[in-house]
Amino acid sequence: MTVHGSRNRGQSAARTGAVTGRFGRMFPTIEPRRATGQSLAEEFGLPGGKMDSGTTTDEQQNPALDSGFTFLGQFIDHNITFDPTSSLEQRIDPDALRSFRSPRLDLDHLYGGGPVVDEFLYDGESQQTKLAIGEGGHDHARTPEGVALIGDPRNDENLILSQLHLAFAKFHNRIVDELRAGEITDVFGQLFPDAPERPEEGRSTTELLTLSNYYDDLLATAQQLVRWHFQWIVRNQFLPLVVGEDLMNDIAENGLRFFDPSGDPFIPVEFAVAGFRFGHATIRSHYRVNDSFFAPIFPEDPDAPGVPRTDLNGGPVSPEDTVDWRYFFQADEELRATQAKRFEAAINTRLLDLPIRAVPGAVDGALPAQLRSLVVRNLLRSETQQLPSGQDVARKIGELPLSDEELESEGPIYLWYYLLKEAEVLRGGRQLGPVGGRIVAETLVGLLQADPSSYLSVFPRWEPAIGGAGSEFGIVDLLRYAGVLPVE
Repeated sequence: MTVHGSRNRGQSAARTGAVTGRFGRMFPTIEPRRATGQSLAEEFGLPGGKMDSGTTTDEQQNPALDSGFTFLGQFIDHNITFDPTSSLEQRIDPDALRSFRSPRLDLDHLYGGGPVVDEFLYDGESQQTKLAIGEGGHDHARTPEGVALIGDPRNDENLILSQLHLAFAKFHNRIVDELRAGEITDVFGQLFPDAPERPEEGRSTTELLTLSNYYDDLLATAQQLVRWHFQWIVRNQFLPLVVGEDLMNDIAENGLRFFDPSGDPFIPVEFAVAGFRFGHATIRSHYRVNDSFFAPIFPEDPDAPGVPRTDLNGGPVSPEDTVDWRYFFQADEELRATQAKRFEAAINTRLLDLPIRAVPGAVDGALPAQLRSLVVRNLLRSETQQLPSGQDVARKIGELPLSDEELESEGPIYLWYYLLKEAEVLRGGRQLGPVGGRIVAETLVGLLQADPSSYLSVFPRWEPAIGGAGSEFGIVDLLRYAGVLPVE
């Protein structure tokens, strides 16, 4: 399991406003927090330090958030932080990022560059309208070496995320089948036309192009349905759970206050390096994957063989290790889904001593022990990116900052630590507080609004019609439709 958000991903934002590169600043006028160096980061982040919460217990659970939303958040993150060099494990000149496309919630990590550019992602027997899936349907298509044939290799870095990606592929494939069968409509309520007859040998180029265009249109129509359902879940289920209904209603009524994604949208570093790293606090130390498989996120024995599986690392999946989504999202009245760890300024202890393979680019024997802590890495990164303090951001958005007593620390504090402590103190660990919530919600809603192809831009009154849930459509409905959860 490679740790969510542990890469640099080319983050180095100029101290300007809406820059044209991939990363910019939501609060460009706030001065950076004074760097305090590695010693304070270690005081917070080493095993036994201020942010060590030990092994996850029932008392640390968040009753308002199912554990699957941790991995849905990671899936969202990988969608909007993708760049072509991420698989090369190298830092990038930030100026070079300006030639990359704008970030969108468009599932490019599912679809890649399309069947012309990334033919390996698509199923040839369906005229490349469906996504390739491994034999038996319990895993991705893979190379002989076990490499998943998916649009972003990061989505195979842990078992749960890998299986979630597979579920989205199955969701797409069923939509293709049902569009062709006339059982569902496109996003505008129109049935997809019947396929033209296959031209006999020797027929005209025009007839061949007509058939090719039909399959191109079928793929595009299915992709639009999948993307809009995904965007609906982000806007109407994920965000209300994470930041609260009140904040979402405020943004709907009054608009964005601090994030201006007009022109070339960008990812604020306050979001990428602090706000959306709230997910690290929600990771449990162990998960029940199915009735017979309960495992830690990392192996108890670092020398343990990969087969049989002993942890949640990515890679090939056997039928016995497939995810039972009832343990991750509440879908069965008779079985309570595992809950995420609560929002708090403390991280499960396994993330404070990462195995070497969980740190991208790390070489055994060359990585200092203190840099095996995800907390230390996050805090040091916030300084290299010159993030403002949490207190200064609170003042900027019109909130009374937490006191030193509430923060259990003196002076200006790391933004990431602040938003976790704020969630703990002001929201009882159930959701993000006003600073963290504002950063996360404005970024994701802003990206949707800036995307001319999103449902918010094209058809704001659109509601899902698949699965029969209507405006209540959520991740469980998507998983049921994909065939990875039993139908009620």
